[in-house]
Amino acid sequence: MTSRLARLEPVDAIVSAEHPLAGRPVLRPADLRESILWSPATLGKLDFLRRFADYFGIGVEDGAVNLGLDHLISHVRADRRRFSLLPADIALPGDAGVRSVPLADPTPLYAWSLIWLSQDRHPLLRTLLRRFAETGLRRRWLEYDAARDWLPAHDQAELQRLEHLTSHRQA
Repeated sequence: MTSRLARLEPVDAIVSAEHPLAGRPVLRPADLRESILWSPATLGKLDFLRRFADYFGIGVEDGAVNLGLDHLISHVRADRRRFSLLPADIALPGDAGVRSVPLADPTPLYAWSLIWLSQDRHPLLRTLLRRFAETGLRRRWLEYDAARDWLPAHDQAELQRLEHLTSHRQA
């Protein structure tokens, strides 16, 4: 298998409308230390959530099996101490009883990657990779500022590898 980082996406905290921090316009990850991160699946399957919780010193409950967005929302809504993380672009149902609050200082970024078989020689693979790179550059999908953003260490290393490859090709 081969992979290439394709996008770094900000995540928001999803909290119950009754959560003590639900009224805030923006939260810092450190603000969530008194809350419980609800993971829709075991943490072994959701590495980003585990790394986030470890890095920021946040307790976690896991739901064992990921049954989708409605399931996640119902569990966050059921306990006013719980929160979860979702990509900032996900639209939540207006009547869900939860609120999406942006995270900043630092902004956690979730890394999305393209994955393909190393031996795949499909004639459109290079075109697909090039188009993702062009779109990512135009839409700023791979912008990362260590002073402003948080990215797990292994994703930082992947981003540096990609930047090295890109700068090598331009030289």
